Amino acid sequence: MMNIGVIGVGYWGSKVVNEYLQLAKERIIGEVEICDVNMKASVDYGKNPFVGFISTNYKEFLKKDIDGVHICTPNDTHYAIAKEALENGKHVLIEKPMTTNSNDAYKLIELSADNGLILQVGHIFRFANVIRKAKELMKENYFGKVYYFTLKWTTMMQPIKGVDIIWDLLPHPLDIIHFLTGEYPYRWQAMGGHFRRGELSEMAFINLDYGSFKANVELSWLTRHRKRELLIAGEKRVAVIECVKQKMKVHEGEQGENTTEIKIEANNTIREEALNFISSIKNGKMPFNSHIIGAKNVDIIERIMEGQWR
Repeated sequence: MMNIGVIGVGYWGSKVVNEYLQLAKERIIGEVEICDVNMKASVDYGKNPFVGFISTNYKEFLKKDIDGVHICTPNDTHYAIAKEALENGKHVLIEKPMTTNSNDAYKLIELSADNGLILQVGHIFRFANVIRKAKELMKENYFGKVYYFTLKWTTMMQPIKGVDIIWDLLPHPLDIIHFLTGEYPYRWQAMGGHFRRGELSEMAFINLDYGSFKANVELSWLTRHRKRELLIAGEKRVAVIECVKQKMKVHEGEQGENTTEIKIEANNTIREEALNFISSIKNGKMPFNSHIIGAKNVDIIERIMEGQWR
């Protein structure tokens, strides 16, 4: 059985570790190896029978007997850690964004290709049943011609040190639209705002032009109403989707007076993504969240940031 390593055991990384531990318990994988600069990981996971070893040094960690590595560290460390992992012959799954500039993203693609290794990016909503259902309905022309999408990614939180909200939150909405349509925007306008700190945005409104349809994205760390919401506006019907709770309501009629809740069984997206990574390592294919998708996402965000006005 393969061993999977997780580097970075913070808020999100701990969730990832717990899913791999469950997979190890089910004998889908062998051991889970853990690396984090904080020794707290040793206390939290040191006695778990499915944990092989724990390290605080990722360079030493990557020389160990690990088949695949799931990187859950801060955005600006993704490139260096992924590069070293690939150079050490490890398959890699990086949380979004893949890197913080497109040149580094494409360098990782070349490195993974040269070494015959899997390289995937954690665009988690591709694995949500509610988003997959929306894609299915779009293919069936359920909404008719889609005019536009609106996505709201908002919450109240302290800014992440050194991180612009566009880099932190836009990867998800941008990728959801691509997953649903297969399209990338060719024009955009972004307005960011900074209120509690320097020049890094804590909120942003982004308009995206895809030619045959439009999209608007609201990002905010300043609102007390937490949303992960997608609206699909079509000529026949409009859908309002709660992306985390995995609920979908559809409105139709001239005034949207007829409302239907589409029955969807919410699934564990972290588990689905982990299983996809494991399967990809076994069969050498990268469905759903390949490195090309991750790099293109970075490329678009980079260009949006270059043209952003504050």
